Amino acid sequence: MKPTIGVAVLILGSIFPSLAVAQVLNLNLHPNGFGPDSYAAWKAKEGQPDSEGEGDHALYFQKMTTTATVAAGIAVITGFKGQTIPATMLTGLSWEHRFDNNGHCGAGAPRWNVHVTGASGAKYTLFLGCAAATHSASPGDPARWLVDSYGSSLVILTVGAANAGLTASIVDITAGTLTGLAIVFDEGTDQGTGFVDLDNITVTIGGVSKVWTGPMDNGN
Repeated sequence: MKPTIGVAVLILGSIFPSLAVAQVLNLNLHPNGFGPDSYAAWKAKEGQPDSEGEGDHALYFQKMTTTATVAAGIAVITGFKGQTIPATMLTGLSWEHRFDNNGHCGAGAPRWNVHVTGASGAKYTLFLGCAAATHSASPGDPARWLVDSYGSSLVILTVGAANAGLTASIVDITAGTLTGLAIVFDEGTDQGTGFVDLDNITVTIGGVSKVWTGPMDNGN
């Protein structure tokens, strides 16, 4: 029986990384928005170098109205439908935000919304704000950009649950599955400048990273 177990372990070890790679590479990012003076869109010549071409895109988020106004710039990441990804496989989230033009980095925006279905079947949305992230200098342009990152599944799920007021459900969340991700910008001009540029947006699942430098990075 020992040789059989060894083969089974080897097969599982080769399948799981392949699944993680496929899941990450097939993710797409769709900027949008709703409400007055609020949207998200890729803008050329506002960001750092792209993965291809000379567009130098940044993902621009705007809410040029009050925070209380029902409005937001949003970027939804799709590709999770039909997938079963354990929540603990989400091991990294980051972006770089431009600070030399006073781009907003607040407690609630821009933020990651992490959607998880718990082991019980309950649905959760976890909040990871820009201000609470780990900040470090941009390797490409430290004079204008700052990296904001959440670097492990424990931090992502625990901090996200705490910010959503769901700490009593953390066991259910960590045993659940990842069902969606979005970036939300809904803090207005009464809490900051009302805009921010993001670049090098990175999602890491199972140790495999998907990076958006511009609109050309959707899909695989």
